[in-house]
Amino acid sequence: MFKEANYFTYLGYKLFGENIRRNAQKYYDLEKQLRQAMISMPPEMYIATARMVSLIFALIGAIIGLFVSYIVIFFIGLPEVLFPIVLPEPLYSFWMSYRSFVFAGLLCALTTVILYFVGYFMFTIYPSTVISDRKSKIDRALPHAIMFMYSLSRGGMNLIDIFRSLSEYHEIYSEVSREAARILRDMEVLGKDLRTALAEAVELSPSENFKEFLHGLITIIDSGGDITKYLEERADFYLERARQDQKSFLEFLGLMAESYITAFVAGPLFLIIIQTVMAVMGQGDETALYAVIYLVIPVGSFFFAMVIKLLTPTEEGEPPKLREKYTYLRRKIEEGEFAEQIKELRRRIKSWNFRKALRHPLDPIKRKPIYVFIFSVPAGMAFMLYGFSLYPFSQDINWLFKVDDYIFIGLAIMMAPYVLFYEASRKKARRLLRLTPIFLNKLAAANESGMPIYRAIAMIAKTDTTPLKKEIEKIKYDLDWGVSLNDALVRFANRLRVFELSRTITLLNEALKSTGNVTEVLMISAKDASSAELLRRERLSNMFMYVIIIYISFFVFIGIVYIITTTFLSTLAESAAKVAQSGASLSMLRSININTYKSVFMHAAVFQGLFAGIVAGVMGEGSISAGVKHSLLMLVLAYVLFTAMI
Repeated sequence: MFKEANYFTYLGYKLFGENIRRNAQKYYDLEKQLRQAMISMPPEMYIATARMVSLIFALIGAIIGLFVSYIVIFFIGLPEVLFPIVLPEPLYSFWMSYRSFVFAGLLCALTTVILYFVGYFMFTIYPSTVISDRKSKIDRALPHAIMFMYSLSRGGMNLIDIFRSLSEYHEIYSEVSREAARILRDMEVLGKDLRTALAEAVELSPSENFKEFLHGLITIIDSGGDITKYLEERADFYLERARQDQKSFLEFLGLMAESYITAFVAGPLFLIIIQTVMAVMGQGDETALYAVIYLVIPVGSFFFAMVIKLLTPTEEGEPPKLREKYTYLRRKIEEGEFAEQIKELRRRIKSWNFRKALRHPLDPIKRKPIYVFIFSVPAGMAFMLYGFSLYPFSQDINWLFKVDDYIFIGLAIMMAPYVLFYEASRKKARRLLRLTPIFLNKLAAANESGMPIYRAIAMIAKTDTTPLKKEIEKIKYDLDWGVSLNDALVRFANRLRVFELSRTITLLNEALKSTGNVTEVLMISAKDASSAELLRRERLSNMFMYVIIIYISFFVFIGIVYIITTTFLSTLAESAAKVAQSGASLSMLRSININTYKSVFMHAAVFQGLFAGIVAGVMGEGSISAGVKHSLLMLVLAYVLFTAMI
């Protein structure tokens, strides 16, 4: 969508600007929505852009209508009677001669009007969707942002400088940082005082929590109260509210788990049983059964997982890379008398990086496990193609039953390496997040006893026995080489690239700039890290229950399908064979191919496992990537069970 003015905006404003300005009173609410969504366009220009895009949609609709009309008229054909109306002969002949043009015109007009209003409707609801997204991001980051503000205020920084510092870390505090930047802009660019800027921010913020926080801040400013104490109290309050919101979300997730089991486990299972019985009795065919197994289960489960993913409050995107304070090779130095030495240094650094990559070829994959698909996907596809080469393609479904082993094993080959590297990286990140608050508390205790921060880090690096020891040693080595403490901590966060750790290090570095009381800053940073870790562990422990529910439903599905395959179908087949041998005729019972049904039911179990794994990952950890291990495990269990036991 368009968030800033562009060519379409100016062109549309020239065409429709006069008409829009005459009806400007209609767009009062839209103006507020645009400001809340931080879309930098006046409502008149936004409506002009909407109309231009709607016209483009209408043109596309007309083209689609013509294309569909051409296909219907020349390939499918119009029915003899479109409308049950009797016309006299001259009119009937005229109608039969030109009805194709009438049909094409009506279809083009219909698609044009529909797509025009679709385009306009998209622009109408777009600000609301942006506002809703900003609200959820603000509410999620607000407790940590207030903790950040509290740590700076504790160090003696005034409120304006606190907002300025907060506005510089959009990658850490997301939309809260943008709200702070807007307050700062109103003061520094528009010349407003702090109270007025805060009052306008209350009017424009999409988050009720942030509005409530700013209301209290305005009251403290008016009454001359203690801002530091207010920020401390609000940080604890919103952290507790975050716990309550998480509890409400987990209750909602329980409802969604029950809905999933009903709609995509019990429902398809019931349909499979009914369609199987009807097919055996000669009252139906396998088409409906195939539709349930190959369409309803995978597509329904996938979209259900997507809905849960969209509703799950998690950090989005790649963890941010923090900025170091100093750049050691300035451009003037590079162009001066040391230019040749610097070029040689750069060449040696590149050579060293290349040798390091050769010594540790798996390091890029360990940092970003998704890179392993570069190798695993071609390997899995090659195995599938090998199976396809053994059995020439045929439109008969029996061809699918011959190559399905190669397809399922190929999928396992694609997923297994990713699961190994992803889970290893997640395990390391969880371990480090658990140990970071402990490390900060140790630093605070050592510093409180009178030990300088550098000596405290060196002492902990020597005596520590946790898995964090190597990272603490790297911090010590950076300090030994003259790197500042702030930059050493930034490098520590950039090596691990975890949202929670990056946020903690940002808070710690900014607080250290504002105060010399290192012990208190370390304690506040440890408290923020501990709060984030506590929320994460509470969520994982509660959501683990829903993962167990998904596994139980999967095993129930497999058990019932297994019983149908080994007992029910075999009994029906034997009955049909006995009837045929006796020479009697039983029209309600027909002979069935048990092998076909075994293959179809194996596919049902495998598809149920693949997509139930994705749902389990989204419910358990809020991530589709985390669901790959569940999908792989369920795929292997279903395939081995049906291959080895049936």
